[in-house]
Amino acid sequence: MAEAANDRGPTPVSTPATSSLEKPAVLIVGGLGYIGRFLALHLHQNNLASEVRLVDKVLPQLARLAPEFTDACSPDRFMQADASREQSLSKIFTLSSGREFSYVFNCGGETRYSQDDSVYSARSLALSLALGRECARRKTPALVEFGTGMVYKSPSSSTISSGGCKESAPLKPWLKIAKYKLQAEEGLEKLAKEEGLRYAVLRLAHVYGPYDVGYLARALCLARVYQSQGREMKWLWGKELRVNTVHVWDVCHAAWLAAGWCATNAHSAAPIRAFNVADKGDTSQGKLAAIFGSIFNIPTGFQGTLVSSFARFNLDSVVDDVNEDILQPWADLLKDKGITKPGPLSPFMEKELLKDCDLCLDPGRAVELLGWRVEPGREAVGEDA
Repeated sequence: MAEAANDRGPTPVSTPATSSLEKPAVLIVGGLGYIGRFLALHLHQNNLASEVRLVDKVLPQLARLAPEFTDACSPDRFMQADASREQSLSKIFTLSSGREFSYVFNCGGETRYSQDDSVYSARSLALSLALGRECARRKTPALVEFGTGMVYKSPSSSTISSGGCKESAPLKPWLKIAKYKLQAEEGLEKLAKEEGLRYAVLRLAHVYGPYDVGYLARALCLARVYQSQGREMKWLWGKELRVNTVHVWDVCHAAWLAAGWCATNAHSAAPIRAFNVADKGDTSQGKLAAIFGSIFNIPTGFQGTLVSSFARFNLDSVVDDVNEDILQPWADLLKDKGITKPGPLSPFMEKELLKDCDLCLDPGRAVELLGWRVEPGREAVGEDA
């Protein structure tokens, strides 16, 4: 049987180097997080780096690593440290070989929604700026920052019909996590202008893939509960609301290409150092509803104007009611299947995830400047995702 596109990584991207020592030494901060572990696996499977160091505050034994990550995230590659603390950076950036890191990927920071501003400031913004300052000081050829496409002002219908927000589109973050991601971008840009930092930012759509516990995974869990109850799954807002997506393997591919771009002269002349990363599927709520209906054989639909208007002004209470209705049936499903340690997978919905804002990204710049392509078979999210 042919290997499913969603189970394999991007087509290998070779480096110009011909020997191991000429390949870049790579540092992945947040290396045991969702994107970080897949990036480590991508480098390992394709032998792209001479040395790899994974830095994380969480120990591998507690990171719920699947067996395929054993070698890529092995203890000899791992260092437990908090990279947002200035006193940790010397240890993090020092290799026993005496080499300097060529590529630094910041996959760290707070990824949970609906946290206090102080949490995002301390765990995300401080981390990005600390790494930026250190990379500038060391003249690191490439720092790749993982941002979010939620930094854009919700686009007009004409922008959506023309392909989505470009990197030059008006910025107006609509989540707290996006607010601090944008502040990080602004801080890195200042370091680039004043201290010569070489960096790129990937503004991501909703990332999905194996072991995902994010937006799509939560919605799938929700659909499973509705299936068990024989209920129709109704969505807020409308079927045209854009919730663009991208597979984690394609994110890893984009990150590697962005690092190579940073290390070239093209970086210094670029007016914008951000790249949108989204697949070609232009994922909307309507498309997801159709996919979920097919997977779980349940009716799906959308709330009427009255309910959506009420939710727009009372989103807290609406989300609380949904979670109250869903969490106990989900617990019952787990109990019926004998699952006593379910992990982070849950249908619990955050209010911020249900904002009436379009996430609609035009990835044309990444395609044109980086040579990025979504792997065939993953051009759009589908039932086999």
